[in-house]
Amino acid sequence: MLQLVSDNTTNVVPFPVAMAERPSIAMVAVLSPPHSLVDTWMAERGLVPHDAKAGTARDIAYQARTLEAGHGRDETVVRLRVLVDAYVAHAVALCHDYRDAGDSLMAVEYEAAHAARLETQLQMRLAAARELLRGRAIAARAAADAALGAVTALSTYVLDGLAGLSASNADPRQLSLFAAAG
Repeated sequence: MLQLVSDNTTNVVPFPVAMAERPSIAMVAVLSPPHSLVDTWMAERGLVPHDAKAGTARDIAYQARTLEAGHGRDETVVRLRVLVDAYVAHAVALCHDYRDAGDSLMAVEYEAAHAARLETQLQMRLAAARELLRGRAIAARAAADAALGAVTALSTYVLDGLAGLSASNADPRQLSLFAAAG
């Protein structure tokens, strides 16, 4: 999608600027590191895996019940959607950081592969780049799982609210929110 950036006060020809794609759970699924890779690196560090998906889903479900008591179902869906969007945007940002760390590691490994002799400084940069990639992968996987849990909880909440309605009585705003969330 292109957007023209200009104002009508100048005679400069507008230049088309590519719009950034809106973060989505599909984008998180594509960008996130595989579970098996992250599980291996966590085991190497002696870290215990945490089920971020289930934990976040429980938290969102609890917040939904609490918000619904004070604000009603429609307002709850809108407020939770803002929260879920934040989870997804955070996961996309961390997944991009993971990908950038992978690109940096590849550049250092390329340099090391073509070096006549592996200097101490290059060895240290290589070890630091590998460690950075591992850390970013673990963070990205946890954020991706949390975002998936949040989207699942919101979708479940919206669908549970629509269960008693016939399709013709369902609020189209809620249906569009559900479609965009999942």
